[in-house]
Formats: sequence, C-alpha cells, structure tokens
Amino acid sequence: MAAVMIMTGCGAKDEAKTATASDAKAGIVLGEYKNVPVTVVKPSVSDEELDARIETVLGGYATWDAVDRAAEEGDRVNIDYKGLKDGVAFEGGTAEGYNLVLGSGSFIDGFEDGLIGAAAGEQRNLNLTFPENYGEAALAGQAVEFSVDVNAVKEKQDAVLDDAFVQRVSPFQTVDEFMADTKADLETEKNRQIDTQKQQDVLSLVVNDSDMKLSRSEVSKRYNQELDNYTQQAKAFGTTLSGMAQSYGTDEAGFKQMIMASVKQQMKTQKVIDTIAAQENLVPDDADRQAFAEMNGTDINTLVDSY
Repeated sequence: MAAVMIMTGCGAKDEAKTATASDAKAGIVLGEYKNVPVTVVKPSVSDEELDARIETVLGGYATWDAVDRAAEEGDRVNIDYKGLKDGVAFEGGTAEGYNLVLGSGSFIDGFEDGLIGAAAGEQRNLNLTFPENYGEAALAGQAVEFSVDVNAVKEKQDAVLDDAFVQRVSPFQTVDEFMADTKADLETEKNRQIDTQKQQDVLSLVVNDSDMKLSRSEVSKRYNQELDNYTQQAKAFGTTLSGMAQSYGTDEAGFKQMIMASVKQQMKTQKVIDTIAAQENLVPDDADRQAFAEMNGTDINTLVDSY
C-alpha cells in the first residue's frame, strides 16, 4: 500500500508555539504541537476483506431448518435441561426451550459432546464435572448430572448471494451494485480508522516530546483506583488479579507495572491536552458538545448527567 506524508496542526496559528514561563510553573514544557508530521497508509480494501464482509452479511440472514436425523456438530438443538448436584437441582442449572449450537463451547466440557447423535424426542443423562476454576465457587470441581430432553434438531442454511437476495435485503437490484456499495462502506470505515490512528499518533508524539512533572500523590491515587477496578473485574470473572495477569502474559508484579505505566501515560496525555487547550484558548461550544454526543450515540443531556 502506498504511504503518504501529511502535516497536521492543533491550533489557529501557523507558527509552532513554544512553552511559556507559566507552562513551566505548571509543571510542563510542551513540545511542538503544530505541523507534526505523521505517516498514514492509503486505504485499500482487498478481495479477501470484501468476501469476509459479504459472508458476515449472508450469515445474518441464515435460517435454521428442522431435520429428521441425529444431531451433528454445528447443528442447533432446542433442549430442556435440569442439572442436579447430589440429587438436588442447583441454581442456574435448569432451562426450557433453550437453543444450543453444538460445538459453540457455551456449556461445560462434555455437555455439547454428549448431545451429538441425539435425535428429536430423545432424552440423555450426562454425568459431568464442573472445572476447578468455575466462577461459581459452590460448583467448582463438583460432579453433577444433567437430564436433557431434545425437542428439535436444526441445520443451518446459509443465504445465497444472488439478485433476489440483494433485492430482498437492500435498495439495490444486482449483486454487482451490492458488492460495490459494500466495498465503499469498507473504504469509509478504513478512512475513519486511519483518521483516528492519525490523531492518536500525533498526540503520542506531542506527549513524548513534552517535559512534565506529575504529582506523586495524584499518580498514587489514580493507580490505586485502577488497581481496585481490575481487582473487582477479576473477582466478577471468578479469578484473581494474578489469574488476570496470566491472561495478559505476565505475573502479578508485571501486571501492576503495566497498570502504573498506563496511569502515568493517561495523566501525561491529559496534561498535554489541557495545556494546549488553555494556551490556544480552545473552549468547547454547543456545536462541539452536540458532535461529541452524536459520536457516542447519545445526547448532550445524557453526557452531562454521566460526567
């Protein structure tokens, strides 16, 4: 893909503004933030990307048709089930009319495999064991029995891309028109992504080129808040901070270092933004607020309330 060099600026004047004495007293010396050069990639949509998007669209119009045969992986079964631990039904282990795609991994190991080969009207009893790290402590590592009634077995039928399909789901008449419009949408998405990345790259360059001091107490406060957030998230997912750290490819000490680095970068970035805004006298008006609200799919009053 061809790369192009662009120049971008953040203020109304052409000259890059140097830091003032008041900026230094505020604990920051800004780097140059106007005419910052960044390299962006010209958007291009490959045939593979277009095919993948079309497949996604077709998948959204797939149907599930009942079949008179035993269930196979990939089929969707409609089931009633009841889970028992030591002969007593446990909370969350019972449902009726539940649609389950076999092979989706939605249930504990052995449940979906245990329904392979079952036909509509058949009942199966599955003796299974919950994993040791299961989120519900009362069930973790416990042996249970599921009684499952299979109400129906259905096979997925993908939609077919032809003129009839196009006319049914879009304002277009032919497959070629539909493909061209889909490609244009992908190009628009890529342009948005490139613009967002450009903004992030410019801001990162300015932050890294600026010299500033952060309040130790404020850094510590923000770090403890983030650490508590991650700890609560880990608990909600039935794990610990150490377990969450492993999912990031590190240990608990390394994870805490990552959190601290992230907090400092966030604070530096905000300090640069605030300083530039004050230096350039950039004050949001109602049009800015409206645009920000629309970008977040909401309205101004909702944003005011949330902030």
